[in-house]
Amino acid sequence: MLPDAEHPVVILDEPECWDLLLGSTLGRLAVSVRNQPEIYPVNFLAHDGKILLRTSQGDKLVQLTINNTVAFETDGRSANSVWSVLVKGVARELDTQAEIDAARQLPLRPWTPTHKGVFVEIEPTNVTGRRIAVGPEPE
Repeated sequence: MLPDAEHPVVILDEPECWDLLLGSTLGRLAVSVRNQPEIYPVNFLAHDGKILLRTSQGDKLVQLTINNTVAFETDGRSANSVWSVLVKGVARELDTQAEIDAARQLPLRPWTPTHKGVFVEIEPTNVTGRRIAVGPEPE
């Protein structure tokens, strides 16, 4: 169901959310840093019911090892609506050579000219989304 003037917000079911995740590559990773929220833009790959991203050593990775409960969001726009998908879950660094080798075979490449040799996987605990109609404010 698409949103319209009568129903401007449509809640997406989980399969619809995954369809949107599978077609997206840019998202935001929310973590807690010293009890304060931090949000990092990341490129990602939705694969096998999980979110995979690459990163380098630094604050983001340190915080994921201290508090691995994260939120991940991606969104987009069509001609008549916008959509947003939120994934809550548990993040972990891929640590076995077999996992790392398998991740390297996937089409997930860094966008920045830096080495991002650490693969992080988010195991979803909750996936929600909504599609919102775009249009003028009603009178």
